[in-house]
Amino acid sequence: MKKLLIIFLCIALCATIVTAATVEAPDIALTLLSQTPDPIEPGEVVKLKFQIENNGQETTEDVIIELEEDFPYSIYRGKARQNIGKLRASSSAADAKIVTFEVKIDEGAVEKNAPLDVKIFIGTAGYVYDDGQFTVDIQTRDAVLAITDVQSTPNQIPPGETGDVEVMVKNLGDSLFRDLRFKLELNGIPLAPYQSSSEQRLSQLDGSFQATIKFSLIADPSASPGLYKVPLNISYNDERGNAQNVEEILAVKIGETPKLRVFVKKSTVQQAKKEGTVTIGVANAGTTDIKFLEIILQESENYQLVSPTNYFYIGDVDSDDTESEDIHIFVNNVDELSIPLQLKYYDANNKPFQQQIDLELDLFSSSQLKKFGIVEKSNAWIFIIILLLAGGGYWYWRRRKKAKKP
Repeated sequence: MKKLLIIFLCIALCATIVTAATVEAPDIALTLLSQTPDPIEPGEVVKLKFQIENNGQETTEDVIIELEEDFPYSIYRGKARQNIGKLRASSSAADAKIVTFEVKIDEGAVEKNAPLDVKIFIGTAGYVYDDGQFTVDIQTRDAVLAITDVQSTPNQIPPGETGDVEVMVKNLGDSLFRDLRFKLELNGIPLAPYQSSSEQRLSQLDGSFQATIKFSLIADPSASPGLYKVPLNISYNDERGNAQNVEEILAVKIGETPKLRVFVKKSTVQQAKKEGTVTIGVANAGTTDIKFLEIILQESENYQLVSPTNYFYIGDVDSDDTESEDIHIFVNNVDELSIPLQLKYYDANNKPFQQQIDLELDLFSSSQLKKFGIVEKSNAWIFIIILLLAGGGYWYWRRRKKAKKP
């Protein structure tokens, strides 16, 4: 019985010692209360608020909390190591200590929940939180997909013909985009998909990568030349599965290079050392209208300008239409006549053009003109012969008459 009592006393004493030891030891609990803003973008500053509780006995030494400045974290304001003093026993909830760190996120940080390492020291003892208990949500708040270039081949699509429009898009973030769809809205626009669809897709586009989407189009044969604004709807999912939608406008030109033809409509200039009028004709043989047409006669040794000016303003020349202008010149002593002209004009899309043209005119001799029937042959020699014969006959008659007189 006495031995049994001794055993019970020993067990009670051991329990008391263990309980006392447990009560006297601090029991630290660290919680990340918030990050502001949430999420945080690379290059920005975030406020991290921690709560430190002591569920055990009061600490006998000051408590020090330290935030590890590993990539992508660096202290922006304040210190990475903060002394919060002693923690009272059972200090939790309203009695807990609150510590705030202002941390800058590196510009090169990638979009993810980045682990954050924290250490707590109480004298020589320490608590280490480095196995992912705390993370900071780093991401670009606006998932940005941008159009970086648009190319049309040819530069403008002729009515009734085809062309390709290539759109280069770039993922400006560092997260993956999935299920990208690009759809042209062609309602009310004289363009249609040609041997393809008005919608193109990409399965994914990595961060900072770019890709090219190509649409094959055909212009309506009756389309008026001009610049057309084509809506492009882009939809995709970001890395977190959030649906994104972007509306863009593509500028597509319909038209063709003007087909301006210059010719001599009529001319009274046929010989050298003569003056006359040359009617210059201008024909628009293309499908696009021509605007602000100017004609400038260039100086030449072939002729002298008799007209008061070498500048002529024609203005607009519609498709399948002609205009003309008269010039009055004196032709120098040359075998062939060349009239150099400079033409300046704009197409329907206000693109400037300039042409240098030499109009060639054949010159003829008098005999050639008579041969061609352009100049009537002269019959004066017949009258001269008749006069000579008549004069000779009269002279002969007068002489005979004189010879018969006695």
